[in-house]
Amino acid sequence: MAWFFLANVTVPNLSTVMFYYQTEFLKLDASFLGTARVVAWIGLMIGTFTYNRYLKNKKLRKILLWSHVGLASLSLLDMVLVSRMSLAYGISDRIMVLCGSALADAINQFKFMPFLILSGQLCPPGIEGTLFALFMSINNLSSTLGSFVGAGLASFLKLSSGSFDDLLLGIAIQLFCTFLPVAFLSLIPKEATGISA
Repeated sequence: MAWFFLANVTVPNLSTVMFYYQTEFLKLDASFLGTARVVAWIGLMIGTFTYNRYLKNKKLRKILLWSHVGLASLSLLDMVLVSRMSLAYGISDRIMVLCGSALADAINQFKFMPFLILSGQLCPPGIEGTLFALFMSINNLSSTLGSFVGAGLASFLKLSSGSFDDLLLGIAIQLFCTFLPVAFLSLIPKEATGISA
């Protein structure tokens, strides 16, 4: 749980800035962004299926390492979107946003599933609900703190509604920070898999 906390806190969350970028600069409407959320939920289900089918017996450290490599790749996709390079290759903003939403939720599921499964296995009988509540509280606190770090970064770079000049730099910093949790993988037991500690 300590690793999971650090993984959320050390990566600045720029999703609010990206939302404003998508609505104000890219002019994507609310109905499309709602569709993107539906696609993200489909990605979440695909991530759950993929994890259960192919990854649950793999070493947990390896799953988490590759999850962060995948999340870094998604930051690269955001950089392509913000730099407008995708248009040069004939890829529309809508396709970039849809793919990014689906892939992000699928990859995040690879990080989330092992902790849910392992916490259920390690939990003494009778306190499963308490442990789940603790885990979700830690997840919510770390996500909130990651959002504060993202807000601090946005403020430092003077990113706000209508001002996206340094958004590319912000995403580059987010990309770098995506690899910080890899340094803490020693907190994960070496032999732990996605279904056993």
